[in-house]
Amino acid sequence: MTKNNLLIVAAVIVIAAMSFWAGLNFQKAQYNDVCLDLGGGQNPGQHPICVVEQQNAALWLGPIRITQNDVIELEIQHGEDGQSQVRLELTSEIANPLAAFTEQSIGKNMDIRIGGQLVNSVQIASAIQGTSFILALSDGQAEKLKTLLSPDSN
Repeated sequence: MTKNNLLIVAAVIVIAAMSFWAGLNFQKAQYNDVCLDLGGGQNPGQHPICVVEQQNAALWLGPIRITQNDVIELEIQHGEDGQSQVRLELTSEIANPLAAFTEQSIGKNMDIRIGGQLVNSVQIASAIQGTSFILALSDGQAEKLKTLLSPDSN
């Protein structure tokens, strides 16, 4: 083989390797973009697995999303009129933003969503204080909330 032929072969190998590397990075960027569009991200350790958190497995109080990890205690009670009431005790990490939101939104409406479904829209009369509060719900809504958020329902 002549020197020119060796240079051509080497150039072809380098171009092929660079094309392969560029293709892998392009594919990774596309995958990450799709994964982020779905609300996910990569596992710790940068494993190429898209992890999508289920958005419907939550209680939404306005813009505040409450998940099972935010709940310290959940108890279904019944009021004097027999209506189901869910007493929630939250971690301070989620209770503080909820208190700030309700304080800034007094007099405004707040949508309550369970599992992605709108169950009620209430006018905020006063701010939620502390880490514990009660939601008045139907029996079915209370049970669904318990299934979604109860810390012991793994």
